[in-house]
Amino acid sequence: MFDAVVVGARCAGAATALLLARQGHRVLIVDQAHFPSDVRLSTHLVWHAGVDLLDRWGLLPTLQASGCPLLTDFALDMGGLVLQGQPPGTRVGAAMAPRRVVLDQVLLDAAVAAGAELREGVTFEDVLREQESAEGRVCGIRGRLQDGQPVQFEARVVVGADGTHSPLARAVGARELVRHGKDEGSYNVYAYFSGLPVDAVEFHSRPERMAYAWHTHHGQTLVGMILPGRSPRVPLAEVEAMFMGELATHAPSLAERVRNAQRESDWTAASVGSHCREATGAGWALVGDAGVTVDPITAAGITLALRDAELLSGLLHEGLRHEGLLGQRTLDAALADFGPQRDVVSRPLHQFAQDMAQLQVPPPEMVNVFMALAGNQAQIDRYFGVFGQTVTPAEFFDPTNLQAILSGAAAASADPV
Repeated sequence: MFDAVVVGARCAGAATALLLARQGHRVLIVDQAHFPSDVRLSTHLVWHAGVDLLDRWGLLPTLQASGCPLLTDFALDMGGLVLQGQPPGTRVGAAMAPRRVVLDQVLLDAAVAAGAELREGVTFEDVLREQESAEGRVCGIRGRLQDGQPVQFEARVVVGADGTHSPLARAVGARELVRHGKDEGSYNVYAYFSGLPVDAVEFHSRPERMAYAWHTHHGQTLVGMILPGRSPRVPLAEVEAMFMGELATHAPSLAERVRNAQRESDWTAASVGSHCREATGAGWALVGDAGVTVDPITAAGITLALRDAELLSGLLHEGLRHEGLLGQRTLDAALADFGPQRDVVSRPLHQFAQDMAQLQVPPPEMVNVFMALAGNQAQIDRYFGVFGQTVTPAEFFDPTNLQAILSGAAAASADPV
């Protein structure tokens, strides 16, 4: 009997297992992959709130030693306005973009070092239930090894960290609270380049287009272009010509640097749907993309996964620690608390990303706000903080705050000095 079985050994699952194991719980991690294992469909940006967690868990030095730089400067080019700043209220004061083959392995190694058990090559098939009914409490999983041998593991709680198409979420009947199809979000095209100088994490925002660039491992730079999900797709052989044409039109300075750089990877062109599922039920919980998949335009996914892991592991620790004294209802209460607390952060960021993914021209009132940000460094930093997850969308876009931005700009323009 394990305290927890975690299905999925990538960043959300490995982090959850790491934190539970460090708190003294017996944890099993299962995954159908063998590690190290990469994830191609990821722009792998970890925002400030996520880097702060990695630092607090003692993993940041290992990631830096792997050759992944800290990203401390940020620039948003909106055409007639360029904003530069840093999110406020951070521990490390930086983001980073580790390749997933490195990040996931660092978290997984730390989880195993903390005492978690890892079983690779296990394909999840279904959950075990205390009663043979769809309503019975989940008490473990059954699966199959690569040679076809069936296996099953019992646990007090099962955590699904098995991605956006989560088989575990289907097995437990997790309801979808929100769903947006691929055409309702963004369409992302990107590749890796060497010899491409970037002084900051760059965003170039234009109507129906968003270009971006940031440093990752091996001295390489990830460069991408985001279009509306409803945009027509082009054959893979034509992706590079399309990309360079779009980049030259919307971000010519970046396009020039890309032309002088060396592409080091194939092109990736993809769109994903987004959703928010219910977070928990009797004996189970979902973390990371299994619970909330956010449109990639804000690159919020990994940071939210790490936040999920810390929140859930803390609640489960209290529930498991007191379960023997106070009965099963303590663990049930811990599980029930996870969804509401997760959604305080995740649901607004999910909607913020979905709104951004439309890539529409801001309404006139918001154009006025962005223009009023010029010269107001504290508020510029707070806007970057919405992405860095140190400032909530509700805090920045609160009408009182927006009015303060406009009033500050008006006062500055009226100042004769």
